Amino acid sequence: MQYTINRADKGKVEVKVDVPKAGFDEAYQTMVEQLGADVKVDGFRPGNVPVEVVETKIGYTKLLNEAASFLVSKHLADIFDKENIIPITKPKVAIDSLAKGTAFSFAASLMEKPKVKIGDWKKIKVTKIKAKEVAEADVNASIKNIYEAWRKNKSQSQSEESKLEADEPTGKFIYGAHGEKIPLKDSGSPSANSQGDSKDGINDEFAKAIGARDILHLQELVRKDLENLVIDQVEQKFEEQLFEELIKISEVEVPDVMVDDEVNRIMMRLNQQVESQKRKLEDFLRDENTTIDALRAKWRDQAEKNVKATLVLDEIGNGEKIGVTREEIDEAAKGVNQTDMNGEQKVDMERYLAVSIFQAKTLDLVKKAVSTS
Repeated sequence: MQYTINRADKGKVEVKVDVPKAGFDEAYQTMVEQLGADVKVDGFRPGNVPVEVVETKIGYTKLLNEAASFLVSKHLADIFDKENIIPITKPKVAIDSLAKGTAFSFAASLMEKPKVKIGDWKKIKVTKIKAKEVAEADVNASIKNIYEAWRKNKSQSQSEESKLEADEPTGKFIYGAHGEKIPLKDSGSPSANSQGDSKDGINDEFAKAIGARDILHLQELVRKDLENLVIDQVEQKFEEQLFEELIKISEVEVPDVMVDDEVNRIMMRLNQQVESQKRKLEDFLRDENTTIDALRAKWRDQAEKNVKATLVLDEIGNGEKIGVTREEIDEAAKGVNQTDMNGEQKVDMERYLAVSIFQAKTLDLVKKAVSTS
């Protein structure tokens, strides 16, 4: 087998492969033996049916195609391994000629994972800002927002609730202090005489309605949630600055197909967010006075940065020999509902988990190395 490789811009690769006659004959014979093993013909033992009979029973064209498919898969795998090519698209294969007793040649075009050149990332220094302290005013404002949402929900569902028993859930809910769904009961408006009463109705009864013990407990829960939110925001800002610095010292040409895939993921997250608000994407587009095409164009620059950051992180992780153990994958898989998954889906899920764990471990390593806080 002989081959040539031509590389073009943004990861485009074309591989041309020539297989001599002897190589194709061997592959063809292998297919005859494998497929012919199940052919049943009177007067012949299984596996000993003559080639001519096997060709008639199975089909000459099918045997040729199976031999070609076998050679394409085998030689591309060998070439990718030898040349360190990681495809990010399925190869498109074109066969020059296909006949028994002749040489075999084909060409495969694909997009490969781009190579990354990165400077000394360990010299990068990124300052991590200190998380702002959550003030009492912040807690009160958050509780007021929760109360307004709760009161609005009760107002909208009042007509439905009147048809149900006082202690029976209405099927309506709001999000509580921890983001959990809190079913609402027809308990009426907060009582003016309840403990912790306030003029705007923010009191113990309201706190209990959304899952807290009393108003003091609700304040405690909200404060913790706000503190976690501030910490998450600080961490997100730190990561954004970190990735900006890594991209500055890196060279990588991102294929359009990878950018398109990232834009699709951003679009998917938007859809999920809109659906969680019980809205349709059409409503969102109308409210924002925009279109899907306009959104995709708007997100393209950010999508390219996201892809670059991922590629750079992969390069660092591979360089640092970051590994993922079977135990780590199994532990992560415990949180995934695998009831309706088939074998192939479980393999894909585990592959996704392995990549996610690898990236998380690499990012943690980089953070510790470059943080000045």
